[in-house]
Amino acid sequence: MVLSTEVILTLQQLDGVGNKTIFKLANQVSAPIYNLGQLCDFWKSLKGKKVEAISKEDLEEAYHTAQRIMTCCEQNGVGVMSYYEDCFPKELRVCVNETGKLDPPILLYYKGNIKVFERPGIAVIGTREPTVNGVHAGKYFSSEFAKNGYNIVSGLAVGCDAAGHQGALEAGGVTTAFLANGLDWESIYPKENLELARNIIEKGGLLLSEYPVGQSCGRYGLVARDRLQAGLSYATVVIQTGEKGGTMHAVNATINSGKLLFAVEYKNGEDATHEKVQGNVKL
Repeated sequence: MVLSTEVILTLQQLDGVGNKTIFKLANQVSAPIYNLGQLCDFWKSLKGKKVEAISKEDLEEAYHTAQRIMTCCEQNGVGVMSYYEDCFPKELRVCVNETGKLDPPILLYYKGNIKVFERPGIAVIGTREPTVNGVHAGKYFSSEFAKNGYNIVSGLAVGCDAAGHQGALEAGGVTTAFLANGLDWESIYPKENLELARNIIEKGGLLLSEYPVGQSCGRYGLVARDRLQAGLSYATVVIQTGEKGGTMHAVNATINSGKLLFAVEYKNGEDATHEKVQGNVKL
């Protein structure tokens, strides 16, 4: 391990330090950094205005904040794993965003059974406003993949995402939800799917997020997590989407990673002409 989870979390609390900067710093480490003292010693060896503007006191304050976050996670039954740990899913180490640039998460918060990483993932995604047949399709395809041992990956949103999770659970399979918020029950979004989130955990599934306990859902987070759905999966199945729907973020990430992409085709005239299905038609 190059940087401990606690050290990575400390770095994330510093102004102007994001995941890309942390990965760059990790490449400069000559010996593993596990604690605050080692981090402070390493910091002294770095050059540049940005680094020199961060004092030892800043590092200490960030470290204490990181410790509070870790404690809060433990109290809420939330685990934290880093890119540098053996349990981190290998698929996400090579995760790309919708432009095709390498963009893996450096920390993953999780609640549930991380053994689901051992199963190949299939992303089942789509609009929050599906037709009736869209809901049926979401449940059908996810249940069939789940019966064949796949981990159904989606985002817990209302509509197609919920149908994907439900289809997997009804088939006795497992499912993973990537969220754009903290994994404490109070932060779960959307609230109407809180019970679904609980069922995912109770039936051996997994909740994942890049965000700590207490973090509310934001628009940027919703877009960013789409790359992770595609990243964890071997293929993506688009149930229903408009031409400019949010689903297209995951679609583009899938295409740019060279993975399989499927779009459900609807024979019913009402479905085929529906606004929220035109993305499928285009694909």
